[in-house]
Amino acid sequence: MNTQPDRIRAGTGARIGECVDVLPGYALKSCARHDPAGSHQVILGKHLPALGTGYRYHPRHELRITPKGKTANYLVKTGDILFVSRGARNQAVLVEAAPERTIASATFYLLRTRGGVDGAYLAWFLNQTIAQDRIRQVRTGAGTPIVQRHAFADIVIPLPPPDIQRTIARLGACMARERILRQTLMERTAQLHTLIGRRLICHNGSNS
Repeated sequence: MNTQPDRIRAGTGARIGECVDVLPGYALKSCARHDPAGSHQVILGKHLPALGTGYRYHPRHELRITPKGKTANYLVKTGDILFVSRGARNQAVLVEAAPERTIASATFYLLRTRGGVDGAYLAWFLNQTIAQDRIRQVRTGAGTPIVQRHAFADIVIPLPPPDIQRTIARLGACMARERILRQTLMERTAQLHTLIGRRLICHNGSNS
């Protein structure tokens, strides 16, 4: 078990590197091709869910390979956080369910929480504007920007007591669901309005 600094237990603030182990994703040598007989499932960026929701494996995500070399350091576990380290959209996603032998591609850092840190809270906070601003400041590179691991680990985040973390995470999940429902309602309303418009045009055209 990792020994936690007093300031984490006190519920003030801490470096990300004190809250989690920041592990690299598995570097694929080439474009991943699905092998039905592969030993490991791979998570790619395109498998991520809507912002604010957790990752759950779905059969449509199936992408199996047989990695070369040891994979112990790359295995994804329930409760881990997938952090997109490359590109301009550095999303954090809590892993809620994944097959036993799953690895994350090098697109991600795999964040494994230590004692006193709630994964759902940390994923929520990393997606907030204040955290994204800090992440943007340590992102380097012009073509495909990357968040350097050591700089990311040095970012200081607020860390309230565990019960408060869990409460915030639950509220964050509720807000994410509300946002998705509102977006779905708006899309369906737009579809309905389009249908009504077409019928009105057809009706008026038949009467002319």
